[in-house]
Amino acid sequence: MPLHLHLLIGNHISEDRVYGHLNRAYPKISKASWYSKKAIQVQIQEERIHDLKLFVNTYGQTLESMSSGQQGMAFFKFILSQQKETIVLINPMAHLDEINRAYVAKELDKICDQVNLVIVTSNEHWTPNFSCEKSYLEYDTILKSQKKLSYTELGTNNQKLWTTIKKSVSEKTVPKTLVRLENVTVSYGSKKVLYQINWTIKSGDFWQLKGENGSGKTTLLSLITGDNPKGFGQDLWLFGHKKGSGESVWEIKKQLGYYAPSMIQMFPGTHSAIEMILGGVLDQVGLYNKPSNEMVLKAKLWLEAVGLSSLEKKPFHTLSEGQKGMIMTLRAMIKLPALLILDEPTSGLDSIQSSQYIQLVENLAKQTDTAIILVSHIVAHEFKKAKQITLHKTPQGSIAKMI
Repeated sequence: MPLHLHLLIGNHISEDRVYGHLNRAYPKISKASWYSKKAIQVQIQEERIHDLKLFVNTYGQTLESMSSGQQGMAFFKFILSQQKETIVLINPMAHLDEINRAYVAKELDKICDQVNLVIVTSNEHWTPNFSCEKSYLEYDTILKSQKKLSYTELGTNNQKLWTTIKKSVSEKTVPKTLVRLENVTVSYGSKKVLYQINWTIKSGDFWQLKGENGSGKTTLLSLITGDNPKGFGQDLWLFGHKKGSGESVWEIKKQLGYYAPSMIQMFPGTHSAIEMILGGVLDQVGLYNKPSNEMVLKAKLWLEAVGLSSLEKKPFHTLSEGQKGMIMTLRAMIKLPALLILDEPTSGLDSIQSSQYIQLVENLAKQTDTAIILVSHIVAHEFKKAKQITLHKTPQGSIAKMI
């Protein structure tokens, strides 16, 4: 009979540490197939370098061009097709909607009698149905819960941080209407993605963007960031400029803060954590100009607020995925953009850090006029003060419904 292991980890645990731990405790992984963010990125690199057509032939597009949820499903099916004796899956439910989560769970149930499964999760939103030996990596094995890391409440009592933020806000001039889409429709050849989307985002708005995998959320966000050429010739207005009217893409980027977990792989350099945050002020990768004392103070206050001051001087590439995610979020927030976009930001975070992250976002919405768009499939992440926009698939492309 196959043997199964469920390993629960804190979000500060890197994939390399998971591999080292499993290599000692579970030797069967030496010939295993791996499902993880890193494994997906390796496959994307192989796809680029060798012009592989595996995913194009199956799905009509490269793995790299898919949304995070589509990547997860495509790579999951690819892993199953390899028919290895052992499969290791790190956070397999990340980025997946309810339908695809149910599919993954069902497929794992099907193969659990033939394959050794090692399930690694950093939260309690999902646990396997089949019987597993449970193990903890830097968890409290007596209480069966993660050890709490030091954390400073990001509330109104953090006077230094909010005083600094409000001073910065008072120096900004932001248009009341940031983004406006009127009957925007997007197709790629015969593939219909979005249909007659109408959406206005104003300063201070807090939106939660929802929709099943493949419903066009990534496409919609790419229109708002100005990166999608499908915005040309449409009634799309970004920060006071109609798309295609001669606007500067860099002027648009100055108004935006953006974070998605997929960005982490784009920053492999040796810059320190605080340098990565400070680079967000000038939209640089790392830091190439000497920052002012005020900038450094602000970055340190943000780090203190989320309990990560000890990481200030550590090289970014040595941090865990969860720590990198928080640093990249602070990078997006530090310049207090007119519009902050967070695409599945809690993916890979444990339950404690997820709660902290949600509090961070809610307090930013409360304390500033920064408009926020947050994407999340997790039912628990229902923000009471956020307006809801949900994409629903139709034969003509996804339509938007708002609450």
